[in-house]
Amino acid sequence: MKLVLSLLTMMLAGFMSPAIAEDRRAIQQQLDQACEAVRLEKLRPIRERYAAECVAEWDRSQEYCERFYSDYGNQGGDQPVLFYDLPECEKAWNYRQSYRNAN
Repeated sequence: MKLVLSLLTMMLAGFMSPAIAEDRRAIQQQLDQACEAVRLEKLRPIRERYAAECVAEWDRSQEYCERFYSDYGNQGGDQPVLFYDLPECEKAWNYRQSYRNAN
């Protein structure tokens, strides 16, 4: 009897899984987008300030300096990734971890 119940449970999970997985992906995408939006709000003035300093101190064009600092605060090189400690980003991270821990 246990074997039959286990097989039925696995079969039902197999049928439901794609829909649930799709819902989770959609929710995760919304949470990730919210996180990136608030990160960008925090990063924009910092990037603008560094670009202005670049123009003034390095005698480069505005376009060059904006491009140079366009990814400041993102992952790369030795620089730290910034603002993933914001509540929206923590919510996205926790949601991702809850799904991974459930499997």
